Amino acid sequence: MVRDVTQTVPDLFDRLADRYDQVVPFFAEFARQTMDRVDVPAGTRLLDIGSGRGAIAAQAWSRGCMVTAVDAAPRMVQLLSAEHPRIDARLMDVRRLDLPSGGYDLVTGGFMIHLVSDRPRVLAESRRVLRPGGRVALTTPGPCEDEGRWDGWNKLVGDYAKRAVRPLPWHSADVAPDLREAGFTDVRSIALEVHLPIATPRMGWDFHMSHGFAATVEALEPRDAAEFRGRALAELDRMQEAGGIVLDRGAVLHLATAPIEAATPAG
Repeated sequence: MVRDVTQTVPDLFDRLADRYDQVVPFFAEFARQTMDRVDVPAGTRLLDIGSGRGAIAAQAWSRGCMVTAVDAAPRMVQLLSAEHPRIDARLMDVRRLDLPSGGYDLVTGGFMIHLVSDRPRVLAESRRVLRPGGRVALTTPGPCEDEGRWDGWNKLVGDYAKRAVRPLPWHSADVAPDLREAGFTDVRSIALEVHLPIATPRMGWDFHMSHGFAATVEALEPRDAAEFRGRALAELDRMQEAGGIVLDRGAVLHLATAPIEAATPAG
């Protein structure tokens, strides 16, 4: 019987929490870029869903926002609360937000919407908790110009992903149709990129195993997983010898607005 991996995503990130975004500031840098693009004023009531250790939540708090951060992984919430005690961090299923309707100006979600098992419900909940005219800002993995540096790695990952013995928890990163279906307006996207130096091949491997990529390796048979690790480290060695390892990664920032309901004409 195939495991239903959609039920294990919180477990995966619970296991990863202690090293999540600790090797290379990947999510922190994308969070900074996200908040730069959204450009929220101080006092904004912001809800960060699937918050992890709080990359976006911490950025928003530093800019004067009133932040609520929710995640379904207990260890993520525990670490977020310890590192940012002034942020209102809560353990919560993003498909069932135990939060008041219309209570937020902005809902954010960093690299989480492509992992949820019921995207329409998550977006419907996000719309419910937003005030009319409030905004949503969600990031998903996207393209990045790397001048071919990661071609060998990407081929290797693609080859081994075909050997996975259970489904992987990724869903489509094309969020725009679902935002429109949920009733959001002014749907648009912005491309983001990071180019972060990685000091050693081992650091490159540790980075990949510190976030959702680990699910790909965990979905392999043990022999294939060990073989993949060896070949991945060899590829990172090659990259270092070719001029250094630079983590070239892209994201798409999806932006949309909750509709302002038209007033009912007086009868």
